[in-house]
Amino acid sequence: MHMELKDLPPRMRKEALKILAMDNRTEAAAVKNLSRMKKSQSLSGDHFDSRGEYEYYMSEVVPRIESGEILSCERQPEFELFPAGKFGGLKLHAIRYTADFRIEYADGTVEIVEVKSKFVRRMQRDYHIRRRLFIEQYARPNGWKFTEIITDERKEK
Repeated sequence: MHMELKDLPPRMRKEALKILAMDNRTEAAAVKNLSRMKKSQSLSGDHFDSRGEYEYYMSEVVPRIESGEILSCERQPEFELFPAGKFGGLKLHAIRYTADFRIEYADGTVEIVEVKSKFVRRMQRDYHIRRRLFIEQYARPNGWKFTEIITDERKEK
């Protein structure tokens, strides 16, 4: 199937034109990149939790997918730290850790990436505990790399 810029919805066309302007890519390469992305991975940033996540994805992940260095990138992967249950009369909810990206590289390496602004990191008081539990229960036993990127953003989207 062959697509051109004129075939894209206006919002995606605008983003494709930005990509073209940034990297002097051909129209076909920009359209191919757009069609490769999952529906939930909108280039407009509508489906990213923060501008930092969007910028990381566009500047680090997309070029590496195109070069073949990255085989897959899952957005918002969720990991169960503790299952739901009951104790006495208490109902215990499941506790989960949701990362921003789970990236699988061509060499077999798996990297979990967390993008947080300083503001959000301070506001999520239990973040450091959930992060540590995730590292001990998933990252370390599986040999995954964990990368945390702290941005200077004051407010998230």
